[in-house]
Amino acid sequence: MVSIDALRQCELFVDLNDEDLGKIAQICCEETHEPQEVIFGESEVAEKVYILQEGRVAVQMRLRSDLEPNGDVTIEEVTPGRIFGWSALVRQRRFTASVRALEKARVIAIKSTDLNALFEENSHIGFVVMKRLADVISSRLRRTRQQLGEASN
Repeated sequence: MVSIDALRQCELFVDLNDEDLGKIAQICCEETHEPQEVIFGESEVAEKVYILQEGRVAVQMRLRSDLEPNGDVTIEEVTPGRIFGWSALVRQRRFTASVRALEKARVIAIKSTDLNALFEENSHIGFVVMKRLADVISSRLRRTRQQLGEASN
C-alpha cells in the first residue's frame, strides 16, 4: 500500500489529515515507467490520475508547426509531488495531452472511479481535493498562457 507520507507530498492532498490520507492510500497503486515510455496518450480515455514520486515526466501536446515538424511539443515537465492526468477527474474523461517518462519514473496511480466513489462517501475529502484541483488547473493554465505569449514574441 502507498504510504500516507507519500500522499502528503502531493499538491492535491496537502490539506487533508492522516485519516483522510489513509482512505486515499487504500485505493492507490504504484507503477514504474521506463525512460521514453508513454504513460498515456492524448485523446485516450482517462481512467487514472497520477502523482509523480520519483523521476521526471513531460506533458506533451501534438501541434503542427514549422518549429515542431513531428508535432509533439513539451508544455510542462512534472516534478515529484505534482499530479498529471487530472482529466480523469473531470467529466470529459479524455486526456488533453500525452505524458512520456523522461527518465525512470515511479508514480502513484489512482483509478478515477475509486476516487470518485470515495468522494461520494466522504464529501469533505471530495471538496478539499477538487478545490485543490481547481487551483492546480488554474495555475497550469496561467503558465501555458505565459508560454504562448513568450513564443509569439
